[in-house]
Amino acid sequence: MTFAQTPSLDRVSCVTKTFSSAGTDTCRAFLTTTNSTHVYIALSSNNPAVTVPSGITVSYYAGSKGFTATVASVKTAQTAVITATLNGVSKSFAIALSPSTTSGAAMSVNATSLGFGSVVVNSPVAQSVTVTSTGTTALVVNSATVTGTGFSLSGANFPVTLNPGQSFTFEVQFDPLVVASYSGQLSIVSSASTKTIPLSGTGAAHQVQLSWSAPSTSGYSIIGYNVYRALTGSTSFARLNGSIDQVAAYTDSTVKSGTAYDYTVRSVDSAGAESSPSNKTTVKVP
Repeated sequence: MTFAQTPSLDRVSCVTKTFSSAGTDTCRAFLTTTNSTHVYIALSSNNPAVTVPSGITVSYYAGSKGFTATVASVKTAQTAVITATLNGVSKSFAIALSPSTTSGAAMSVNATSLGFGSVVVNSPVAQSVTVTSTGTTALVVNSATVTGTGFSLSGANFPVTLNPGQSFTFEVQFDPLVVASYSGQLSIVSSASTKTIPLSGTGAAHQVQLSWSAPSTSGYSIIGYNVYRALTGSTSFARLNGSIDQVAAYTDSTVKSGTAYDYTVRSVDSAGAESSPSNKTTVKVP
């Protein structure tokens, strides 16, 4: 007569031996042999950071049974031991736990580059930059700096602490001093990462845009206008337009920053004769 061998606990093991963040581990308890009846194996963990079922039942004629270990994140390095017990025999498996190597903080910026286009010299313009905390823990924005001539920051006081979901906004200003192309870089340093954002812009010359009402005519036909300019305080007016200006408007693109000019306009008839000068208009270029 042959008697079936009573199974005993052979071992317990899991797929992953180390964790540096929360997760799950696939584990299994093994018997030395199969059995004709169900076998109950008790399970336990000596560390609350790793939880397992209280026990598992191995089906008849099965040699093992799987289960899941749930792993929580920890702040200090430690070890969790999973123990399986059957008929007074215990087998163990150790899992090494360590703190996460990455912060839960994350930073998002609303721009990857800032282009200011053409900006008249000495006429500063600004664009807003918004920083948002997109992680699961507080974000510390340590600093923001700009490099490159003509670029500066305003409305920024650091450091700034942002809880998840919070944002703050500051401005990058572009103030070209001469007609030229400019480039620079904005760097934002936080507890999560550093963002670098290219800056660009062009300094454009000042322009004076003039417009006037066409005079009423009586007995002659106006075919256009001549525009004259003099430095304020001078009586030496010089004609600006090379050919007769046929519309009641003119753009002077040859002015200089910090200079004041006087303008007058004379209408021209079909015979080429000019009228008397219009009233004088004074413009101070910034």
